[in-house]
Amino acid sequence: SSQHDSRLIMVDSPVKQPRKCLVCSATVTAAHLGMDCCKACAVFFKRAKLAGKLYECRAGNRQCTIVNNDKFSCRGCRFNRCVAVGLVYDGPLRINKKKEKELMQSPASTSSSDLTSRSNSIEGAEETTLTRIGRAYNASIERRRRQEESILAACNEDIKIVPHPTQRVYLASYDTSMRAYDACVAETLIFFREAFPSLARLSRKEQDAVFKGYISKLNMIECHWRTRKTWGEMRQYCMSSVLIAMDLEAPDEWVGDQDGAGNRKTLVESIRSGMNCQFALIIPLLDKAQMTSTEFHALLALVLCEIDVSCEVSDHVYTIAEEIRKEVLDDLQRYYKYKMNIIDCSTRLGNLMTLTHAVRECNSLFLESFRMQITVFDLFQSEEMIKELIL
Repeated sequence: SSQHDSRLIMVDSPVKQPRKCLVCSATVTAAHLGMDCCKACAVFFKRAKLAGKLYECRAGNRQCTIVNNDKFSCRGCRFNRCVAVGLVYDGPLRINKKKEKELMQSPASTSSSDLTSRSNSIEGAEETTLTRIGRAYNASIERRRRQEESILAACNEDIKIVPHPTQRVYLASYDTSMRAYDACVAETLIFFREAFPSLARLSRKEQDAVFKGYISKLNMIECHWRTRKTWGEMRQYCMSSVLIAMDLEAPDEWVGDQDGAGNRKTLVESIRSGMNCQFALIIPLLDKAQMTSTEFHALLALVLCEIDVSCEVSDHVYTIAEEIRKEVLDDLQRYYKYKMNIIDCSTRLGNLMTLTHAVRECNSLFLESFRMQITVFDLFQSEEMIKELIL
């Protein structure tokens, strides 16, 4: 059985790629400040934070190349890159002696009751970006649940219930799963506009461009998140929607009856290979991150802010995305400090940022594979909406 499971999830053992520093691309063998970052960049960032320094770009365009151990490299671009990839230093900073004396005279200022008080004051204040994202996402899931219940009740086929101790999980036909996905797309668009109102104020053309680049990344992380919450790990079943699971041991049911024609077996193997590559990259990072629901909601925003350069939008959209990203990271740090009572949150933030970059990489590989499957194997012959949305 264990041998069969290994064959199912990992057909071939993936070749481990050398780890690269997210700042300067130098080869790294260990994490620093909780991320794949070389020691030189980590030390540079820590020193800059300790000194409270702000560096300007030497060239003025913020596009300088960052080279490891080059004393002439632009410190402004290097520092900005450290911030952009999610480096955080929450260690002790240089404290003014007068302030330090004042703090010593106010021991209650760091008590657990004070932390609770501050936490409650945060909850009572204006809704934060991260809270709004979570509220909009949970509302979207409830609407999707009701729609999927209606879809499953109306279909004429035999719906198989997957044994589960606490939840309702179904196996459905390809056609029923596609109807559930249509509902998912419609509700995700509502979530997109409610969670990110600054993007909802863009022109329809730019909204569509950003959403088109976002939907496949959201579907990917949502699938992994819901599967882990439902089954604990990715083994026989993978949650393809709120109520419907995909049987990883029945690959012939992954595609429509007409898809692939005479090359159907090759098409299925191509899809399986792509899934294996994705699992190999994402699952270990999820195991390491052990995300909370709040961190998952933050990840939904962080992957949105990774807008691909091929996306035809104005510079204003990138500015909005950067503002969303900053707001979410600020909210996360308050969440770690006041809700989780974590002083040094660099490791957890680093795990989320690494996941964000991995999702972007997996999505690029998926889109490349998807285009090939559409062209060569006639995948999704009758699903024009999916092809238009993803391609």
